[in-house]
Amino acid sequence: MSFDLIVIGAGFAGLTTANRAAELGLKALVLEAGSEELYDCNSRFSTGSCHVAFRTPWTDPGELTNTIIDNVDGAARIDLAEAIGKNAARTIEWLKGQGAAFEDHPRRTDHMPMLSPLREMKAGLDWEGGGANALLQKLGDQLVKAGGEIRRGTRAMKLLRENDNISGVEIISEEKTQTINANAVVIADGGFQADSELVQQHIGCDISQLQRRNAGTGVGDGLKMATEIGAAAVGLDSFYGHVLSRDAMTNEKLWPYPQVDQICATSIVVDRDGQRFADEGLGGIYIANAIARLDDPLSATTIFDSCVWEAAKTTDNVPPNPSLPDAGGTVLEAASLGELANAAGVNPGGLSATIALYNEHAAFSADSPLTPGRTQTTYTAQPILDPPFYAIPLCAGITVTSGGLSVNGKGQVMNSNDRPISGLYAAGSTVGGLEGGPRAAYVGGLIKSFCIGHLAAETIAAESGSPASH
Repeated sequence: MSFDLIVIGAGFAGLTTANRAAELGLKALVLEAGSEELYDCNSRFSTGSCHVAFRTPWTDPGELTNTIIDNVDGAARIDLAEAIGKNAARTIEWLKGQGAAFEDHPRRTDHMPMLSPLREMKAGLDWEGGGANALLQKLGDQLVKAGGEIRRGTRAMKLLRENDNISGVEIISEEKTQTINANAVVIADGGFQADSELVQQHIGCDISQLQRRNAGTGVGDGLKMATEIGAAAVGLDSFYGHVLSRDAMTNEKLWPYPQVDQICATSIVVDRDGQRFADEGLGGIYIANAIARLDDPLSATTIFDSCVWEAAKTTDNVPPNPSLPDAGGTVLEAASLGELANAAGVNPGGLSATIALYNEHAAFSADSPLTPGRTQTTYTAQPILDPPFYAIPLCAGITVTSGGLSVNGKGQVMNSNDRPISGLYAAGSTVGGLEGGPRAAYVGGLIKSFCIGHLAAETIAAESGSPASH
């Protein structure tokens, strides 16, 4: 049996690519390493929020493009950012045609479209009844009905080339190796967040010191295969994730929710010496990356007062007050900061000096600068004044890596000379050049999957001469 394209990975990126290609008259084979019918993947576990750098897909395309570029301080690939900006809304409308339903979340005021039915949004991992799981199954069923094929329990091992063109892949299934030929291959197997060597090499810490806030399936096979044949990779040193209770390392009820981003972003995060080490005002994704870069990523603690703890009843999709202690997470409480420091294993003198400077900054802002600096554009620094005082031992929860293969606005994988590798494409979290940068900016895993997959399929169809692509 012959195929027009082979897609590696049956998450949202892969199935979007394959279904759009089928619409355009192409026959797709999707390879999925997971063998179960409901195979684990980040797409299935996602909350279903389809934003573009935390803006709705229907925002003005130029504004979306500029937001992506500005968020990563110029590190974004311009043609790819423009492609996302111009095609985000069209992609969401296409998804609706595939049976996707969207609705607002009652705890969110930003009107981001979220896949329906909404997840219950509670402590722990909750995906079975969510819209992401439902859509993933629907896309798989539709692909098969359209003449495509999904092979589970099949892992791609090597890209094949002939006369500088991609000609197929080498796979392993049931311990047997074989080759499958096609004129186009799409890498859509996600990031490398579950590969210990790549995490150590690029993120810079032992994977055991991060809490897996993901399906555990992203091991970077596609990244490795593509770079072996000369593909360029960009921005591999950051990840999308959130700040979690350190107890999440041993308590499965505490990941992926509740996260403690907003507590950290409105108060302070310190090391064992009681010193701040990051700009908390840049938010939880940035703080999680900063924690991962510590010599000991399991040494961070957030310190805050009763006002912040009271606000934590309403300031997140899964409010950490009371869901964190209710699920077994540690929340230390004390009548004095000295007592709290001792209970949290933080140097009392160092913490006292840090809080004194921080409180002065919170009261007078620019007249009392901090080191590291403190951004107040999104999150206002709340002084630590009102007892009782609280501390939460922290860890960094990693969801997916931000960097990956260099891909242009057509979904084509680029080589080290910034030229397309003939027949090779990528979509979703395998793609770099949109996220990361010095502020660990996040564009959105689902829009990267849906939009780039959609565009890659259209490029493949056009280059194959499919009549339906015109």
